[in-house]
Amino acid sequence: MQPRNWYLTFLICALIGILAGYIFTLFYQPALLPPMLRFGSLQQPTNILLLGTDVVYSGKGRRLKADQQAFTGRSDTIMVARLDPYRNSFAVLSIPRDTYVRIPHHGMNKINAANALGGPQLTMETVTNLLNMPIDHYVVLNVRGLVALVDEIGGITIDVPKKMKYSDDTAKLYINLEQGVRKLNGVEAMGFVRFRHDGLGDIGRVQRQELFIRAVLDRAMQPDSWTHVPKLLEIAQDYIDSDMSYTDLTGVAAFVRAVPKANQTLVMLPGGFSGTGNWDVDRADIRRMVSKLTGTTFLESSRDSLRITIQNASSDRTFGRKLVAYLKKKGYKRLTVKPLEGKLKEGKDISRIIAQRGNPEDAELVRDDLDDCGDLVNASVGDIESSVTVVAGDDLVDLVSGNKDK
Repeated sequence: MQPRNWYLTFLICALIGILAGYIFTLFYQPALLPPMLRFGSLQQPTNILLLGTDVVYSGKGRRLKADQQAFTGRSDTIMVARLDPYRNSFAVLSIPRDTYVRIPHHGMNKINAANALGGPQLTMETVTNLLNMPIDHYVVLNVRGLVALVDEIGGITIDVPKKMKYSDDTAKLYINLEQGVRKLNGVEAMGFVRFRHDGLGDIGRVQRQELFIRAVLDRAMQPDSWTHVPKLLEIAQDYIDSDMSYTDLTGVAAFVRAVPKANQTLVMLPGGFSGTGNWDVDRADIRRMVSKLTGTTFLESSRDSLRITIQNASSDRTFGRKLVAYLKKKGYKRLTVKPLEGKLKEGKDISRIIAQRGNPEDAELVRDDLDDCGDLVNASVGDIESSVTVVAGDDLVDLVSGNKDK
């Protein structure tokens, strides 16, 4: 064979090898590819409003009938997803449905009323005004679609923080979940995200919704998950209303699946309960939150200003106070010990450092001062009054007592 033919054969084989490697990586390890090289993925930063609506019933008594494809009514779930291919990041900001805001042309009201008053377009306008951040698209999911979507991916694994039991014949809602790590099917997952009958009410539900999203993301990153996407989008057509095309939704799914876990942020809009039970937010807190989500803030963490809550999950009942003393020596001043709701069924030896307000840089600072012990959790699943929540496990005991590495 002539040398020129050898070169041509080698070039063709090399190109085939590169193409095969690209296709394999695209489907099974997409996080290894820069966002711009992910075929069919998102190319520009995009803000998407995500709304969850309950089933709408008509009729009375035995003639009560559910409209499985209804998207009207008040929204039980309100989230804004920030997808940024430049930073290869994905963030979800949960807005409690009882957040008291001004709805254009309708005065002050709870934000979940916007969808009933003017649909997703009015909700987009309301959220844009609240966050001072443009919303590009919307996706409305009827809660019954959640059942089909979760069942299609074979269920999700969630650490249920406590026993959940509740029945409502009118809403056709029946929840009975035991505490601990559980693999939930669609009906059980719907009950998990809708349960709100505890001390925190809707805020507790927002935290569970973040746990649900984390479980879905973990499932989506498994190699076999991509094979479910066509069926998931088919199901979505029956339960989702959106201004995005099938191609756009596929691109969003491809991008989200490829974002590394370290670049995924789940956070709740910071605020506090008012005397009437509404969720009141401060404009300054909103500005700081949006700046962090969009990457336009460069504030450094400060030990003396961080509000830290410690929840003791170790075998030492007095360890919370010991950890407070340890962190005070490091320069932290705003420290509180609060009881942990329920007991960790698995991983009680591993602490969790929770960035409660979309502030992983603050949580990293605390984790550094704890000698890198524990897992960093970038989600609002800790104490709602804290900046960082430390769920202290037995892995910190030797460090705090001074016995580590001795």
